[in-house]
Amino acid sequence: MGVFMQSVSLFNKVFIIGLTLVFSGGWIIDLWAQPLQSGITVGKGGNKMTSQDEKSGQRDSAPKEGRIVLIGASYTRGWNIPEIAGMKVINKGVDGNQSFEMLSRFQNDVIAYNPKAVLIWGFINDIHRSKREDIQSTIVKAQESIKEMVKMSQSKGIVPILGTEVTIRHADELIENLMGWVGSLLGKESYQDYVNKHVIAVNQWIKEFAREEGILLLDFQPALSDVKGVRKKEFATKDGSHISAEGYEKMTSYVTEKMKRDFKK
Repeated sequence: MGVFMQSVSLFNKVFIIGLTLVFSGGWIIDLWAQPLQSGITVGKGGNKMTSQDEKSGQRDSAPKEGRIVLIGASYTRGWNIPEIAGMKVINKGVDGNQSFEMLSRFQNDVIAYNPKAVLIWGFINDIHRSKREDIQSTIVKAQESIKEMVKMSQSKGIVPILGTEVTIRHADELIENLMGWVGSLLGKESYQDYVNKHVIAVNQWIKEFAREEGILLLDFQPALSDVKGVRKKEFATKDGSHISAEGYEKMTSYVTEKMKRDFKK
């Protein structure tokens, strides 16, 4: 009887754990898909705040000339850069954000800080989450969101800076590499190739838009890519998407030199 009761108790525990996994599946998948980082809390409106924000409060007291806001998604949030061109960085990256979501919080997360400049960077989640049959309208919406953020910045005397998106690579796993190899032999387009071709196309639009409008451009994509336009292995985490520590070091080095040379205070 004792063995029987222990078996029933074990079954109940497994059953409860199974139900928990089923009903919280979306939450678990979201955590798996995003890098876990320390020092992150949720601010007003549900936006994640960096520890830097917490120390200085919801609004930075530094003078306007000494601030630059970075707005984007998880790539932005993971970039631990304290200052750019002598300006204190206010990091407003929020995991999973699409460009229209960046636009929706632009007033609170950028304009309200009255910074000297803002780096507008990121649209890859728009591509990830779009249905393939809707990709062209998704791209147009992303372009309109970027243009509106630039317009809002300029209307408040904030210098807009645009960044190109970075491409992705296959996850660093045997099965992923094998599938990619087989797919290439069969002439099939991989998911990574599908995403990258749209990233490169929108990046080309960003370059042209920046040139036409006289906006400073930070061209991250070639800085982290090989000759084929794919993210170099050392600049990606094992999932093939997020940026590695070496990748952020490369970005910081590139931005430091580019801003020193081209940013006009």
